[in-house]
Amino acid sequence: DRVRSCSWSPDGYYLASASDDKINVWDGKTFLLVITLNSKNDWIYCCSWSPDGLHIATGDKTVKVWNAKTQTLVSSLTSHTDQVWCCSWSPDGSYIASASEDKTVKVWDAKTFSLVSTL
Repeated sequence: DRVRSCSWSPDGYYLASASDDKINVWDGKTFLLVITLNSKNDWIYCCSWSPDGLHIATGDKTVKVWNAKTQTLVSSLTSHTDQVWCCSWSPDGSYIASASEDKTVKVWDAKTFSLVSTL
């Protein structure tokens, strides 16, 4: 699988990597695979840990927010019309920003998952 992105958890205990249609989460000390989050046929281009380490945001044609502990999809943010190349949390965890091939940056509220702004 191609690896397109990686992101350390804020505490440094885990490393997430985006490869093809999944996110692999690795132990940051042993580098053994801990969990795999499957996006089911959507190519994942980016991943980013939330500042509190509880969630991972990923980008395909949507922005998906995963609960890293329960390994479940929390929300799928759908406003982009093309591939999402980059996603990033604000330092306080209030927002998620996503950059897309559709030539926009979208800013999302990280609690309600609503679209706040399109840049």
